[in-house]
Amino acid sequence: MSDDDIPRLSCTEAEFVNAFRANGFLSPYVEEAIPAYTRQHMAWFDHAEGLNGAGLEAFNRRENEIVGLSSHHPTPIAMRMIYRTLSSFQAALILYRRAMIAEGDTLARNVYETAFWLGFIQKERDAAVRAFINDELKSQKDRATYYLEQFRRGFYERNPEIERQLANRVSSLKSKITNSISVKSLAQRSGFYNYYDSYKNLSASSAHNSLNSLHRYLNRNSDGSYDGHVVGPDPDSLSESLPVLCIGLGIALAMFCTIVALEHDEPDLQALLIKTDTLQRSQGVGGL
Repeated sequence: MSDDDIPRLSCTEAEFVNAFRANGFLSPYVEEAIPAYTRQHMAWFDHAEGLNGAGLEAFNRRENEIVGLSSHHPTPIAMRMIYRTLSSFQAALILYRRAMIAEGDTLARNVYETAFWLGFIQKERDAAVRAFINDELKSQKDRATYYLEQFRRGFYERNPEIERQLANRVSSLKSKITNSISVKSLAQRSGFYNYYDSYKNLSASSAHNSLNSLHRYLNRNSDGSYDGHVVGPDPDSLSESLPVLCIGLGIALAMFCTIVALEHDEPDLQALLIKTDTLQRSQGVGGL
């Protein structure tokens, strides 16, 4: 670590720790440390911003492609999906700048799940749209079932008319729903099953309350004994999290531009996707 990588703070180390204990990541001293956190990984942060800009340009160029199409058509679905993916990507970067790794990784997981959906749409448009609609119908059925149960268990004031409507809604939805598709099946049918391990690792380490995800907060001695908790910024993990995030967005953008194709290519985006692979290989990790 060079001198430039050391945070230049208006406080002592003890004051930083005490402020974090009092305010967590809302501490103003964490804000002061951001330049040092990002400087250590500037190549990836710069690249991530470039990917984000190219993705937004690709999205904006395609806005007119949805004119006259149903909201259930693959093109409008892909448009909405990529915008959500870009938003998740941007939010993850905001968190990574504060070295909030677990929180940013949770959003990176969403980027991968949406990338799998886009890959599925690109390969099997009709089947993917049916699966997507089916997933929504199941969600609506589950919500209606929950509210109906609340009435029947006495948590809501009884209302026979609303209960009848809910029961009819549940029955109607059940008749339309087929088996839901899992994220694993999404990854397989998208052609990106080799990235499913990235999704699973993000899920295990950040997205769920599990022994594995909570283990990061345990401080253990070399003999394995427990010695308090580890909390606070984790800039060292950015070297792993930033490439994973950028790869996920790259997959999503590549599929989006194939689904909503224009007459001209996206040379700037293509160059950035190649650069993602180059940066990753320079770290000694396998490429795209």
